[in-house]
Amino acid sequence: MKIERESRTMCRDLPQTPPKGMDYGRPFGCNKICGRLCIELEGSLASALSIGSGEQEKTDSDIILDSKGNPFIPGSALAGALRAYTGEIGREKEADQLFGKPKDELPGAASDRQSRIFVYDTQIQNAQIGIRDGVRLGEAKTADYKSKYEIQIIESNANFKMRLEFIERESQKAQNDLKKLMNDDLRMVWNWVHGFTTGELRLGARSQRGFGQFKIEKVRIKTFNMEEQASYLEWLEWDWEKPDAFILEESIDITHGAEGQYAKWLRTEGKEAARKFIHCFEVPLDIPYTLLIRTYSTTFKRTDEMPDYGQLTAGGRGEEALIPGSSIAGAFRSHIAKIIKEIAHLESWEKAQSRLNPFFGTWMKNDAKNDGTGDKILASRIIFEETVVKGGNQLPVFRNAIDRFTGGTVEGALYEEVPWAGGNVLLRIFLQKDRHKEGTQDSDDIICGLLLWAILDLQAGILPIGGETAIGRGIFSNSGKKWEEILLDGQPLSEQKKEKYLQRAVQWAKETEDECTEG
Repeated sequence: MKIERESRTMCRDLPQTPPKGMDYGRPFGCNKICGRLCIELEGSLASALSIGSGEQEKTDSDIILDSKGNPFIPGSALAGALRAYTGEIGREKEADQLFGKPKDELPGAASDRQSRIFVYDTQIQNAQIGIRDGVRLGEAKTADYKSKYEIQIIESNANFKMRLEFIERESQKAQNDLKKLMNDDLRMVWNWVHGFTTGELRLGARSQRGFGQFKIEKVRIKTFNMEEQASYLEWLEWDWEKPDAFILEESIDITHGAEGQYAKWLRTEGKEAARKFIHCFEVPLDIPYTLLIRTYSTTFKRTDEMPDYGQLTAGGRGEEALIPGSSIAGAFRSHIAKIIKEIAHLESWEKAQSRLNPFFGTWMKNDAKNDGTGDKILASRIIFEETVVKGGNQLPVFRNAIDRFTGGTVEGALYEEVPWAGGNVLLRIFLQKDRHKEGTQDSDDIICGLLLWAILDLQAGILPIGGETAIGRGIFSNSGKKWEEILLDGQPLSEQKKEKYLQRAVQWAKETEDECTEG
């Protein structure tokens, strides 16, 4: 597919006097293109991806497909994510300059900028489409009425190629040479690559619950100097799909730390670059018994050989068990709400839930719309990674419902389930900056303390995750190995910090009681 060619308009047909507020020092409309920077990011999905089409033919949220039935990421979705991330790491001016700025003044004003980056649709190759189901649970861990849902996803490990094209213009070159302009844009690309690599930059729905993470493996670069005839003619014949399109340019294997421009950026500017995440908890856990995060027979096409339900596994292949970020987040939030309810002497579990909205995002039913009847819609500041279980195996179990009066089996009530037995996991939880206001160190300490309430109870086997917890499933334990401690930002969490965070969380819960009493 050839890149889109810009139509050439003769300067003599354009107004010679620029509108008020715009002065390029040259006839209006002659801000010609002097360079192009083409970038191709190649890699694979590090987690499941949900890019909805708005359709509900197969599930409550079907993924978007092209005319041939292949999933893809629309350029608008990718551009929106890149722009939002650029602003979140403190580069708002660069975001406006690169992606354009809305018309908030008279037409032709200095703030009226068109985007100078082309973001192409991203095709997904080797994609396996799966179905994830879920349900919202109440205080007693029972399903809320009409809260069951199913969504389509693209399973992890599918391949992709993202393509970006930067346009360099004369008005920018008036202050800098072309090479420096391209290097400035390339440094922005390295910020995005780093965001994808660390999980700060994600795409699609449920990104706060582990979806939408990308693994960038190679970055290819091609530059064109449109003021040089040879380079201009090369661009006219150039094609992304040609085998030698990037053969003379640098191909960087990030996964193996190969020397290159990205590696150089990491050693220099990358160290001081603003980040979106504040803290990262890493919690090693063992599964001493069994685990059951249900996936039902409707997901894997019911046959006589398939169980009625079983443990969710990667791609439905039964080789690696998965714990969705939504399951971990739901268990954590519910457990923390119960503790707050007791400490603050709140009347209901729902009130305790509402107190967690600034940290975990809106949750209650009346929060669904910001219509003045509920709280402001907030995204979660906490990201729970989807967790892969290492080791262990499937354990088919046949069960039958028992008649309470006769003590015999109920006719037609035999069913098969396949929980997961054994294994270990590394639970990763990220805390990100407050999007709506400048986060304070105090609020960060509170969130760390609340998370530690759940983490410590999880290690002690008090907080189970998943289904059939009443019969001993979903219990975790601390491995007990000294080198497998709770890590905070890559370092063992000291007892002093742990005590500090826990005490601040208790103080905040008691302040919650005072606020509710005054209210």
